[in-house]
Amino acid sequence: MSRFERRRRAQTARAVVGVDAGKYKHVLVVRPHDGPDSKPFTFDVSREGFDAAVQFIWAAAPDATPETTIVGIEFAGSYGFTFAHDLARQGFEVVTVLPAHSKRWKEVVHNQRLKTDAKDAMVITDLVAQGNFIAFAFLDPAYADLRSLVSARERLSVERRALIARIKSVLEGVWPEFERRFKNFGKRTPIALLEAYPSPKAFLNAPKRSVLRLLRQESRGHLGEKTYEELEVVAERSVALPFSEGAAKSEIPLLIERLRLCEEQIRTIERWMVETLGRIEASRSVLSVPGVAPVTAAVFLGSIGDPKAYETKEQVLKVAGLSLIESSSGTRAGEVHISKRGRPLLRRHAYMLALRLVQEGGIFRKEYEAYLERHGPKKKIPALVAISRRALALIYSVARDGRLWTPEPPSRRKT
Repeated sequence: MSRFERRRRAQTARAVVGVDAGKYKHVLVVRPHDGPDSKPFTFDVSREGFDAAVQFIWAAAPDATPETTIVGIEFAGSYGFTFAHDLARQGFEVVTVLPAHSKRWKEVVHNQRLKTDAKDAMVITDLVAQGNFIAFAFLDPAYADLRSLVSARERLSVERRALIARIKSVLEGVWPEFERRFKNFGKRTPIALLEAYPSPKAFLNAPKRSVLRLLRQESRGHLGEKTYEELEVVAERSVALPFSEGAAKSEIPLLIERLRLCEEQIRTIERWMVETLGRIEASRSVLSVPGVAPVTAAVFLGSIGDPKAYETKEQVLKVAGLSLIESSSGTRAGEVHISKRGRPLLRRHAYMLALRLVQEGGIFRKEYEAYLERHGPKKKIPALVAISRRALALIYSVARDGRLWTPEPPSRRKT
């Protein structure tokens, strides 16, 4: 829906409602088409509260119907979602007002940063009445499941990174030289070694034969005698704290146990992602793009929902925060950069996908090299951002059309 269409829709509505969502209570203000605003109405997040809110809307705008009423909600995290779905079930048009817009509009109207639920509801009503809103995405069950799984996996990934950081922090006192030898704790070998031998003393007291067996098994034959000798030297000359053989050392196996549980849960969620993708027709097209793994496909489809709900690739790029913006005035020409206003997880996965697609043999390798040739070899990050935009546009294109990826775009293919 264009800006003009949103404004016309708001002007022709029989009632506009602004809702400020909270955890336990919501506040709404009703603006009838030909009447003054209602007083703010506070209601509980419950069946009784939702029913009372609808009755209040009809009392404030008697000639309105669900089809002729626009309800704008400023969501606070997950707060307000239950009310939005309850209203949609009854036929109301539910839209979203962005917090950044309401914050600025409060300063315009009141010349100060007021923060009360009643004032916020009035500000949201103002914005909806002017057409400053975006459509609320009511996802089909499969897309909603994907979005939940993507969020769950991201929370577990954050927890996993925190656990690894904590293990490294403990090692600074228990065995500081260990991390110098193993930089990447995302691999199996360092974690398995620490789980069995969490301190220099434990490593030196263990039979060499047992340590070598563990090294070869976890590294799949890549590490052996040389690695053992390196660890033996640093263990004998370790500058570990005097009390490192106590409680600090005992914390490492506990942290590793939590880390393994976290990784197992991530693998479980990824299996569920694959199963859910099988219920979505567009996933076959998305997964046909070289370099797109199931997790990337799940993030893309879970973030935007049904690709056919979008009219242009620019709308998808805006969701990811990859739309281009420029700040220029008079003779000053500002630099063009991405907005970063969108879903950061989708933007990050698009960037990671770009890293894969510009490798030797990647489908965007030539475009990447051409960008660096035009702008210089130091522009690698801007080049990857540009490839991120192209990759996201490509995924959207094949998903919208329901086709499989081909080296040549459909318009260029020979018939």
